[in-house]
Amino acid sequence: MNAEDAMLADGLAKKSFCTTNSEIFETLRSNKFQAAVNEIYDVIEKNYRETGQNIDIVKLLAAKPLLLDQFKTIFRAGLDVRLLRIIENYLRFPVGYGGVDIFFTVADGLERGARTWHKDSEDNPMVKVAVYLNDVGDDDGPLEILHLEHISPGSEKVRHFRQQKLVDLQDEGKIKFTITSFTGPSGNVILCDTFKYFHRGKPALGRNRRALFFNYYAHKPLTPYFCPNPPFSSDKMKELVADLSTVQQNAALWRENLAGIDKFVTKRRPYLNL
Repeated sequence: MNAEDAMLADGLAKKSFCTTNSEIFETLRSNKFQAAVNEIYDVIEKNYRETGQNIDIVKLLAAKPLLLDQFKTIFRAGLDVRLLRIIENYLRFPVGYGGVDIFFTVADGLERGARTWHKDSEDNPMVKVAVYLNDVGDDDGPLEILHLEHISPGSEKVRHFRQQKLVDLQDEGKIKFTITSFTGPSGNVILCDTFKYFHRGKPALGRNRRALFFNYYAHKPLTPYFCPNPPFSSDKMKELVADLSTVQQNAALWRENLAGIDKFVTKRRPYLNL
């Protein structure tokens, strides 16, 4: 790694989160990537204005299959080699790429789903990489993480609970917590171990938020059966990454290298059949 990447890797290793800017990653700053995200999000936002419904990527691509190439560009961007090296340094294993979530967060102030405090459970450790595609202030749905202080014995077991349990324990004086809120301009990038930290997208009140979340685990996860289904079939995935480096291909095709019971129980049915 160069000095800039090594500094990010060191920050991630020490705190389990760090921030940077998309300009340092070739795939994220490319014109092709920028055009792809703008086209998909413009269609999502237009659909929301016309219908009042926030359409997910599966329904969007089923309705507008011509956007599939744009989705593939976004998916491949998560295989940026510099990004994989930084994450591999944290995981201490070659990386398994879990794909990308395309979030359009409506500024309706509601607490639900990923806008409530929770921990991810795909693997331990794991890294999610958030990329802001518009400016995100405090009222625009920034990613937030909790720093917990356990006051009473037994409160450490809180890992298995979600938001209401956290609130109850705080009200009972059993825990205290502070919040790190990741506000920032378009292009802001946050790397975070979302198994370690309770986190959420703060309910937005200002503007709608456009943000991608790329997902990463070890190439042989401890709990592969918790990892979500891939977007494409095995053959289509191999075709999609055929022109990339061996490191990138191995990250995208990690399911192919599982053996025994792990290969049997891991989700393999693609959620896109286009």
